[in-house]
Amino acid sequence: MADGRRLGEAALVVVAVFALLLSAAFLPVVSLLDGGSVPGELPGKANPELPSGLSSGGQQQAELPDIGAPGQIAGGSLSQPPEQTQISGGLSGASRVPLFTVQSPVNTYWRQTAYSRYTGTGWEQSTDQQPLDEGVPNDGLTSDDTQFSYQVTLLQGGTSLPTAWQPESVRVTGDSSQPSLRVSASGGIQSEQSLSEDTTYVAESAAPTRDPTELRRANGRAPPSVRDRYTQLPVGTSDRIEQFTDDITAGERSRYEQAAAIQGWLKTNRGYSLDTSIDPSKPIAEQLLFEVDAAYCQQFATTMAVMLRTQDIPARYVVGFAPGKQVGTDEYLVTSDRAHAWVEVYFEDVGWVRFDPTPSGDLPVSTPEPPYEISLNRSAVVGAPVSVSVTKNESGVSAIPVFVNEDRVGWTDASGTVETTLPYADEVTISAGEGPSETKYNDDLESAGGGQQAATSLTGLATSLPLPFAGVTRPLLAAILPGTAQAGNGAGDSTETYPLAKNATVAVVGDPTVGGSATVVASVKNVPVSGATVSLDGTRVGTTDGTGNYRLSLDDVTAGSHEVTVSREPVRASTEFTVSEPDDNDDGDDDDDSRVAPNISVVPATLIALPGAPATANVSRFGTPVSGTGASVNGNPIGTTDANGTVEFTVPVTRSATVAASVTGIQGKTQLTGLYRNAVGVLVGLAIVIGGVVVVARRRGITRETVRNVVVAAGRRLARLPGRVTGAMIQLAKRVETAVRSLSRRLRSWPALFSASLSELLMRLDPRRAIRALMAWLRNQAQAIRDRGSDTPAQQSESESAPTAEQRTIRSLWGSFVTLVRPPSLSTRTPVEISQYAIDSGLPRQPVQYLTALYRAVEYGRESPDASRLDSARDALSEIQDGEDEE
Repeated sequence: MADGRRLGEAALVVVAVFALLLSAAFLPVVSLLDGGSVPGELPGKANPELPSGLSSGGQQQAELPDIGAPGQIAGGSLSQPPEQTQISGGLSGASRVPLFTVQSPVNTYWRQTAYSRYTGTGWEQSTDQQPLDEGVPNDGLTSDDTQFSYQVTLLQGGTSLPTAWQPESVRVTGDSSQPSLRVSASGGIQSEQSLSEDTTYVAESAAPTRDPTELRRANGRAPPSVRDRYTQLPVGTSDRIEQFTDDITAGERSRYEQAAAIQGWLKTNRGYSLDTSIDPSKPIAEQLLFEVDAAYCQQFATTMAVMLRTQDIPARYVVGFAPGKQVGTDEYLVTSDRAHAWVEVYFEDVGWVRFDPTPSGDLPVSTPEPPYEISLNRSAVVGAPVSVSVTKNESGVSAIPVFVNEDRVGWTDASGTVETTLPYADEVTISAGEGPSETKYNDDLESAGGGQQAATSLTGLATSLPLPFAGVTRPLLAAILPGTAQAGNGAGDSTETYPLAKNATVAVVGDPTVGGSATVVASVKNVPVSGATVSLDGTRVGTTDGTGNYRLSLDDVTAGSHEVTVSREPVRASTEFTVSEPDDNDDGDDDDDSRVAPNISVVPATLIALPGAPATANVSRFGTPVSGTGASVNGNPIGTTDANGTVEFTVPVTRSATVAASVTGIQGKTQLTGLYRNAVGVLVGLAIVIGGVVVVARRRGITRETVRNVVVAAGRRLARLPGRVTGAMIQLAKRVETAVRSLSRRLRSWPALFSASLSELLMRLDPRRAIRALMAWLRNQAQAIRDRGSDTPAQQSESESAPTAEQRTIRSLWGSFVTLVRPPSLSTRTPVEISQYAIDSGLPRQPVQYLTALYRAVEYGRESPDASRLDSARDALSEIQDGEDEE
């Protein structure tokens, strides 16, 4: 009977599950964001489980479009928004960097500031501010039943404190003094001091009502101060915008209905894209309404605000962040790609209410699909600080949660890394990711949230049923809704397990005498063992500090051998040491300080250490390089050692320098002495070398004039080098052309070669012909060498002597002639070719040929013309110039 009853109950559960599934498919979906104001929604959808005007954050959220910080490329920040912002044109991309987390019952828009004055291409905000303690402007319009508290933790430093609208109080937590917080005229909160990463603040906000019925009634005229500031439009605003808005809002009776009509038209008739053709130097609203089909949120918010102002409705442009991504119970992560812009509309007796006109579209950034590659920047050692890198195809993956032994330690930054400390365990498992990320946001809550809500509700039902029924429904749910049978944090997408080094080294340093003290030092591969229990002869005496050290008192210790033990599971190590009487001269343990102190060596970039010269310090201990430790020179920090235990620095200009570094609280150092002596020695050595060169030169008859002549000759050769290189390239080109033609002829003769008889073929391939050709070439080369060597030294000296005044005159006249002629491809033409070009151009033949012959005699024959030939050359140039003028 009992078995039949159980079967009936199980059947009832199955029927109930199917009924719930059908209900989830047809019933309307409850909003998952505060007030339901995401793209495609209007104010007024409230959750009855929260105070009026609020709704709960759900597991599934409509993704929102990415935008840029005001006037910048896509990707927001926690810097204070500028007083003036220029609306951008098309944007090239976006980044996804974790900015802050929020612990809140509501996942809402996180506001930074609002702008009041529109310039046509950008916005300006009021510079009026007041201390936050004096209240937030217009906060008297909120009510207590919409108030809620939340906690924000910054993952990046900054001065802007995002808050939910409308903030009433903000308090930075922690033991440090409270920073000075100020609030702008539009309700933006900022700190006068830059807040560091990990800063946490607690805030309270109370949003104005979002009930459509109340907003329809709030149709009174705004106060003059609000109306004058927030209905302003620049001179020259196109009348087409007002006429177009009149058509859209025709028939709407209330301010709320007009705003809803404008928002609806923009979301329905324009698309979302970062790659927009809007010109940022021209009026934004007019372009979006009449010239382009797609834009992004900065331009949508600007256009809606302008359209409202043409209807005399106060509106302002607001920047901040769209709702974040749920990463825990009432916990949300906001990344830089959630930066957003929207509009606030003023309602009499209500205040400023948010409207978001941006339509849905594709996100410009996406997270690569797992699995990811996980790596550490150092060896895995218990208690070691490490950087965990998460990459995909060698590129860093940002905004990915990282888990160490199932505990989330943070999110990867823009480079795909997160800082953490390895636990004390035998091994560590590091995981990254949380399943596939959405690359398209969708504001259709019925399609985006309904199935997930049903799945969540059914899974909760199956879990809450008694065990026999849960065992029946879970397999059924797994078959109907894949992925809902069990919940998890999704951290297992990519996992790496590392065994942790845990063999510790323990030493007692100092002078252990009765009544004195000594220092216990514990480390694993130069990583301090902190928070470990220290025992002396089996009795607990204390705990190591953050550097792995413990000051051991020897007041009640007798002389003799003792054992000290350091333990922190799974690390455990012991060592023996000797305590002596105060008057003993036994220094047996005095070398412990040097044994555990780091070893520091310096390698100068020069042969010896010199003041002002670069050098590299190497830090090691127990034969192992020490990474991540600070080093100093004469007490001044020079940097942190890299993975190889090295750090580069510049030797100071001083007599001596001390290079020091500390590892687990124990300092090691080395000295660079005699730096001035080294510098003097180098200078003396250089002086000796220079003096020796001078003496040898004088003995060999080398004078200043000889050196000058060599330098002048070298300069001439360098001056002629470009021309020679050009000539060589021309010759090379000609030879290549000749070779190509020859090869072409040979290729054309191949058919005849293969058609010849065997005897003819052997004759053509006779190697003796090639040998005779090679011998002839070698003889020609030898003859050319002999010809070059036959020049007398006097001839060589004469050829390299400085040109005479007459030669310089002829060269000047030739230069004037070439300038007059202006032949094309001058650098590749010979004097004869230039002469022929001038004659072909109509210049008189005789003077051209005379001047050319004289120039060639001077340039190539090294002749020095007399005065009569110079006069003839001048006359020839004058006749050529006259001929040019006649043409």
